[in-house]
Amino acid sequence: MKKRICIFSFYEKSGYVDDYVRVLLKELSLVTTRLIIVVNGSVSDCGRKIFLEFSNEIYIRDNTGYDAAAYKYILMNVLKETEMKLYEEVIFCNDTFFGPLCSWKEIFKKMEHVPCDFWGLNGFFHVVFAHIQSYFLVFRKKIIQEQLLYDYFKRYIDETTSEMNDVYCQFETGLFDFLGRQRGMKYAMYAGECNCDVYRYSYAYLKEHRLPIVKKKTFSKPEEDFDNIWCTLSFVKYETAYDVNLILNSIRRVYGLDIKYDEIQTIDRYRLPDAVEVPSQQNDEEQIEQFLSEGDFYIYGAGMYASKAYWRFARDSQRFLGFIVSDGRRESGREILFGYPVFEWTEVKDIPGKRILLGIGKDCSLEIVKTIKDTSNLLRIF
Repeated sequence: MKKRICIFSFYEKSGYVDDYVRVLLKELSLVTTRLIIVVNGSVSDCGRKIFLEFSNEIYIRDNTGYDAAAYKYILMNVLKETEMKLYEEVIFCNDTFFGPLCSWKEIFKKMEHVPCDFWGLNGFFHVVFAHIQSYFLVFRKKIIQEQLLYDYFKRYIDETTSEMNDVYCQFETGLFDFLGRQRGMKYAMYAGECNCDVYRYSYAYLKEHRLPIVKKKTFSKPEEDFDNIWCTLSFVKYETAYDVNLILNSIRRVYGLDIKYDEIQTIDRYRLPDAVEVPSQQNDEEQIEQFLSEGDFYIYGAGMYASKAYWRFARDSQRFLGFIVSDGRRESGREILFGYPVFEWTEVKDIPGKRILLGIGKDCSLEIVKTIKDTSNLLRIF
């Protein structure tokens, strides 16, 4: 077995450790030579005992910065730069999924023959902000030896943030962009490419792409995702060796979703769910970069897409002026984003001659286009 270190990030509001976490840690312990557990917030006494079954290295920190900050805490405070180089692979893993539905040994054996510098289980690649989803990531020797993880986390990960958008930008899309586009590292995925929503289209990921996990949030909106939830549970029960009771017990406690084992029927008894796709882009990265290079610009929006647009296109630009939101839509306490002002539309006096990148979803983008008379300096992402 390769010399691997795994940093496992755990968060649960009450500190309770579900049985699925024990199974996940047991599987991880079989493919790692060192397992470090870092808790954001707290862990119950019973939970700590479960963790001690697999590791004596348990660290508890404040619940800020999400899993990215948990990884940074270990990289900056526990592992020395020289110590990292002793390992052939580094694993980042959190507790936001059920699985693996097959063994980690099987997964690593398959990926052993895939030429890449880092890999994950699934990702999105037809949108501008391509990335591998960050709940499970593996980094290989080249990245470790060049200290890219240490350098990136030290410079760019904000361990104090309470904004999920910051984590998406800095850790998920930001790290992927840094390693792939800026440093030329090759990436790969265990599951085949599927640009559908991994939560609302989990059944298709399982059946068509053999994704070996199920994200917990798949079960967070049963009134919206009824068909997908039942098909997903049916697949796990009848097509895998994973104990579906681990899922049922957790979603009953976390989401109040009370489904009995015997209620799960074979897949032919259900209506197959419709595809729920991630929105495709209106313009590609080269078109956006060319557009923004021709003048000073604003980003319209202050949510997830706008934050990602800033991180990808504006963070290192001297031409970026700030963010714009519709009148009355600026949230209290969000007058500043990434150090730049957030303007309401009527507050911006120099719109003529300035470029605007619409960092918002498709429907909202179309509405904005309708209300602006001169759209020659306007560009949609979606």
